[in-house]
Amino acid sequence: NIIKLLLLLLFLLYIYDNYFIISAEIKGANSSCLFYQTASGPLPVKTRVNQQLLYCRVGIGYHLQILPGGSVGGVHKPTEFCWLKVFAMKHGVVGIRGVKSGLYLCMNRDGQAYGEQFSDDCLLKENLEENHYTTYSSLSHPGLYLALSTKGELRKGNSVGRTQACTHFLPRKTPLDADAQSENEPAKPEESKPPAAPCPSMPITKVQTFMSGKTL
Repeated sequence: NIIKLLLLLLFLLYIYDNYFIISAEIKGANSSCLFYQTASGPLPVKTRVNQQLLYCRVGIGYHLQILPGGSVGGVHKPTEFCWLKVFAMKHGVVGIRGVKSGLYLCMNRDGQAYGEQFSDDCLLKENLEENHYTTYSSLSHPGLYLALSTKGELRKGNSVGRTQACTHFLPRKTPLDADAQSENEPAKPEESKPPAAPCPSMPITKVQTFMSGKTL
């Protein structure tokens, strides 16, 4: 009986030691994982990256574009510079990047929107309004909204509000139509077709009609 008790005691000690070793390894792994997440900086809440158009319903309707020089504005017919990638940084905060220009949509403290390399001024608050349109405002400079005028020109963010139509945007994922070219791009001239070769004239032959064996 004593031997059995000793064996049972040794077995329990063995389980006890292994339990603490495994627990320590799990805690160490969790700590390493936590350190990796905090050391690598803020990560997006969702891996959402959408390629889309942003349509503003003001005036005749304009699509937002970011040009290679950093200019931001709107055009009625979408161009290659209108395609944008919207990605989430954290809940309710996004970044917008021009697919063709490679520049990010930013807004300075004066409410002027422009395209540049990514910075804190490129963080935008995305808010879905009651009319199902979306507004974008600066995270670094609260109260400044992205807006277009009735002519498609950029408006300063400090002169507009979230209830105005000029700040309302609608995401579109439809591809560019064949006729949706830049308004500044000259139309391609139609190719002139070579004149058709003249048909050789057929010899005129006398048609004779035979009726009752008589020639008319």
